[in-house]
Amino acid sequence: MSQPPGKRSPLILPALIFLLVIGVVEGVIFAYKGKLYSEQRLQALTFAADLRSNAERELNNVLYLTRGLSSYFSVRHDSLEREEILSILRVAYQTSPLIRNFGVAVDYKLTYVYPEEGNQAAIGLDYRELESQWPDVKRAVEQRRPILSEGVKLLQGGEAFVYRDPIYIDDAYWGLLSTVIDAEPLLEAMFAVMEGDSRHRFSVRANRRNQPPVYLWGESTLFSQDETVRLTSGRDWEFVVQTRTGDTHWLPVFILRIFGWVLALVAALGTYSAVLHRRQRMTRGARGPESAFE
Repeated sequence: MSQPPGKRSPLILPALIFLLVIGVVEGVIFAYKGKLYSEQRLQALTFAADLRSNAERELNNVLYLTRGLSSYFSVRHDSLEREEILSILRVAYQTSPLIRNFGVAVDYKLTYVYPEEGNQAAIGLDYRELESQWPDVKRAVEQRRPILSEGVKLLQGGEAFVYRDPIYIDDAYWGLLSTVIDAEPLLEAMFAVMEGDSRHRFSVRANRRNQPPVYLWGESTLFSQDETVRLTSGRDWEFVVQTRTGDTHWLPVFILRIFGWVLALVAALGTYSAVLHRRQRMTRGARGPESAFE
């Protein structure tokens, strides 16, 4: 059987008030932390977009030069001579410090290389006989579009990016222009400046068809971690960004939570005092008529 209202515990209403205030405060904290999380995600996404934009800009500064050379060879193919080809390649080579060498293959045989010094071993090679390079060469020719190969191990030694642009004349394949770009200075130009952002960690990899990805910058383990933002580019490069700071807003959350608990405690004590005061008044009121006949 339920107790009459006057006999119920005076702690029930204060406890409900205490829990209500705590619930409201925790709801505010939850919304605040959600807002902070959204802001961090947006900042990470913006950083990833800047990262991708900077990489594309630095890379295109080199690749546009190759496209211009391919157009020149397409137009001048009938009258091209060895000295003219090497002269054009020399001028282009001096334009960018990132370029290691140029190579021009007539059909699939590497015929011209600039600079020749240090690259003599490559002259005369047939791409069809190079197991490591032939798949990308074949894909570029078949698709009739330039192909960028990352992390290529060179016969001359070292690692580079190789940009292969097939040259078609009257709808027939004529040859291939290859631009070999030193990997280390190019990656430094792309990403070193972005390392100055203390709020984010990032890593970049090139996803290659039917091959393991080539990791270009940062820690490869970042791709397997949670709470990251990812972007891809038209070159199948993948950029992953993680916020370094973590929960840097713990202090305002801590202060808000302490304030909430104090407020809940004050409200509960105030309610408890009011309940006791009301019960005392009811008790005096109930005794009043009886005391008049004593």
